[in-house]
Formats: sequence, C-alpha cells, structure tokens
Amino acid sequence: MRVQRAAVIGAGAMGSGIACVLSQCGIEVLLKDVEQAAVDRGLGNIKKMFDSRVKKGMAQTEADKLFALVQGTTSYEDFKNVDLVIEAAFEEISVKLDIFKTLDEICPPRAILATNTSALSISEIAAATNRPEKVVGMHFFNPAQFMKLVEVIPGVKTSDETVKVALELCRDMQKTPVKVEECPGFLVNRVLFTYMNEALYVLQEGLATPEEIDAKVVEFGLPMGPFALFDMTGIDVCAHVNKFLYSQYGPRFSPSPLLAKMVAAGALGQKTGAGFYLHDKNALKGEAKKINPALQEMIAQANKETASTSETKPSGKAKGFDALRVILPMLNESIYCLQEQVVAADDIDIAMQNGCGFKIGLIAMAKEKGLAWCLQELTAYHQAHGERFRPAWLLVKLVGAQVHDFSELNKKPIAVG
Repeated sequence: MRVQRAAVIGAGAMGSGIACVLSQCGIEVLLKDVEQAAVDRGLGNIKKMFDSRVKKGMAQTEADKLFALVQGTTSYEDFKNVDLVIEAAFEEISVKLDIFKTLDEICPPRAILATNTSALSISEIAAATNRPEKVVGMHFFNPAQFMKLVEVIPGVKTSDETVKVALELCRDMQKTPVKVEECPGFLVNRVLFTYMNEALYVLQEGLATPEEIDAKVVEFGLPMGPFALFDMTGIDVCAHVNKFLYSQYGPRFSPSPLLAKMVAAGALGQKTGAGFYLHDKNALKGEAKKINPALQEMIAQANKETASTSETKPSGKAKGFDALRVILPMLNESIYCLQEQVVAADDIDIAMQNGCGFKIGLIAMAKEKGLAWCLQELTAYHQAHGERFRPAWLLVKLVGAQVHDFSELNKKPIAVG
C-alpha cells in the first residue's frame, strides 16, 4: 500500500515536524489538535520550516505547493479517508488508548495506525483497537524534520505487511528506519540512558565537573555531553524515563537520586533557566556556560541518600574521569539488546549515529578494541561500582568462544540458547 493521505495527531514541535516531512513526499496531511490555537501554531511552525528551505534554495512555488498539502483540523471526522495516522500526542498511556479507540472507530479499515511513543507498549496500544495487526510504532527523533532515524517497532500482533509499509514510508521521507523488537525504551533511549545515568554517579563521586565530563565525552566522539543533553531535554523528562527504565530492567538502571533532587528544586534545565548549567537568554553567543550555583548542594543531598550503598562509592583506584566510564554501559546495554534479539548488530551503530549523532559506533568500538577487552573493562567497573556494570552474558559467552567482534558471526541470528 502506498500512503497518499495521512493524518498527524498532535500539533506540537514533534507533530508539526512529522507533518512537514510527510508533505515533502507529496502526501496530503491532516494536522489535528484539540484546540484551533494549537493547530494554528503547528501550521505556523511548518510554514517557518518551508521558509527556511526557501532560504536554502528551494523554489518558493515548490514550498507553497508542499505547504498547501497540510490542512489543520480539530475534528476526527476528517479522518474517514486516510491511509495512515501517526499519533504524536502526550506521552501518557491512558491518553493514547483513548485516541486509538477513537481512530479505530473513525478510520477506514485499510488505515495503518502508528504511534510516535518513545517508550510505551505498542502491543498495549494496539489492544485498544480491533485492528492490532495494523498498529505499529514509528518513533521519530526530535526535531523530526532534521533527524534521520525512525525506530519502527512492531507489536505482538503487528503484521509483516504493516511493518513493510512503515519501513517504505520512512525511506520515502528520506529517513533511516531501524526495525526494533518491542521492549521498554526500545533501542536508542534504552542504550542512551545508561550513559546519562552513569554520568550522574561520576558527578556525585566528585571525579569531574559537568564541564569536564561534557568536554571529555565530546572529545571521545559524541555530539553533546550528558549534562548539556539533560538540560536541553528537560531534567523532569529524563527523571521520568530513568525511573521507568529502572522499573522495567532493575538494578542495571538504578537511578541516581540527583535528578529527583533537581526536579524537587525546580531546576529542570533550559526551560526553567537553570539545570546543571545556568541558561541566561541574554548571554552572548559563544559565552562559556556557567554551572548552576545550587548544584553542589543538590549533589550533597543526593550523596546523603547513597552514602550507605556500595554502588556509588569510588573504588579508591580512580584517577579522574575516563570517558569509558559512561561509554561502556551503552556498549553493554547494546549487547543486552542483541542477547534479547531486539535488533540486528549492524543496526545498533546506524541507530545511535542517526538518532543521537554519535561519531563513533558502539559496535565499531567493540571491533576495534576486541570483545575480550570490553569484558575485561566492564568486569573491572562491575567490581568497583556494582550492578550497573554487570556484563551481559552474551558478551561472556562470545569471549569464551574466542570471538573477537560481532562481524565474526557472519550476520547470522545470535543464538540465545
């Protein structure tokens, strides 16, 4: 099935970005929100996106033609002839279940219903409909009009045909799709939050300042340090994700209490003017970031909570901060994903590079260093810092078999027996 008419639910930054990308494929798009004012803001955002493209060389007539493909609405009644709906509403399961029940009643039987959720269960959302075989996750990355990656996530009952249509649509939108089996956090967020969480423990231990940690991580090959990313994303949002992943995966995701302290203090990052850094709207461009002066007290409060646990105590052997301390948990979680057959090995680096801008691939790093070295380093960190570094048993098995890197598996499915 070729998508000719689509609808996007949610006219915020993500929804308007998705609608813009759809229209650039020549697809007619309905952009829906609850209130007309929200719809108008979304349409205004899309107009700005096309204006930007005109400045970069797109013909004005072409921009006008594509923008005209997007129509705003506040009514589901306009959805009776769509081929596809992408829901990008509030990240709350009850909200999404209500939306999908309504979509199932209104949309034609042929319509595929996709959700842009970053973590919620595709299978549970699909169960709210009478067409679970036509429900799929299509997780775009923000900003959707620029970021290349889309995680395509089938639910338990999603048909192969639905997945095929979703993958083909992504390619038509000039996106890079990666098929990910359903699991909490999917692939990118699941892997990324091990890195962000570990950076908090490094900070609590006093091994380095936020600026030093961010600088060393960027030097290693990531586009942005963890604390800059925390502040940009929103510390309350990150705290919610951290808590969710811990509830699903246990001690490996044991959350640092620092984020909870910051949320309680209202230090949420850029949106409140202060997080790990201060964010002055009047600051000169290029001016060095300043650390939030309240941060040290919040770190002290967090350390009081973790003083009795061995998991946050420095080993006594640490000599400053090594970027591998926060990179290795991502590699380890990637191997857990391979162990669970969530994703193909080749797709991990594609996802992290296109979804997060990584310059260095985790699987590429494992190939360069060798799996035996990776296991040795993780084991040392595990002894020093506990369960957050417990090596995946697949890594142990491969090292025992003298496998140097994942390319030696000849792209065969990884045996989990």
